[in-house]
Amino acid sequence: MLSSFLFPNVMKKILAGLFGILFLGSCSDTSYTIDPNGQLSKEEQAQFKYEIVRYFEKLPSEKVRHENKFDTLYNAYYQQKAKEARLLFYYKAPDSTEYFAITKLAPSLTIKRVATLGKLKKDNKGKITYYEEAARTWKMVEPELHKKTEVLFMDFIQGEDLSPYYTKNAGEDFYIEFPDDHTFYNIQTRKWETK
Repeated sequence: MLSSFLFPNVMKKILAGLFGILFLGSCSDTSYTIDPNGQLSKEEQAQFKYEIVRYFEKLPSEKVRHENKFDTLYNAYYQQKAKEARLLFYYKAPDSTEYFAITKLAPSLTIKRVATLGKLKKDNKGKITYYEEAARTWKMVEPELHKKTEVLFMDFIQGEDLSPYYTKNAGEDFYIEFPDDHTFYNIQTRKWETK
């Protein structure tokens, strides 16, 4: 008699708990749309990549300086680099901050890529007024890079601290190459610098 009385109550609690977990899980999963294909057309993605390529990509040559990398002389180089880049994740926040994770090929014996996570703001004419790169990953093969970058990106857009993923804190699992103890992103110069 007692067992038949307890069993339905226990089952109700278990089912209620499972429902709560499923409900909360579905809410957190659907509150952020990060697939760029669901938000930007192919043309808009190409334009977005070209707008930021001079920041995340290396300089065309050793003779070029950051001060003159916007010269039209280098347009063809940066257009090609923008085409090669992949906009992996994208999120536009309610305050119009645009978050992105973009990948590019990395020097390697096998095909590997690195991802850059950043955010920017534009004025009403579409000019970038604020640009910041939060992290650059280690070079990885595509499936690993996609999985790890998604974890980083979700934390990033939610304002979470990314330092647990720094190399010195992540143990044997490599996520973020920099920032580190020697390298930081300078928001004023819009480039990575050493201390």
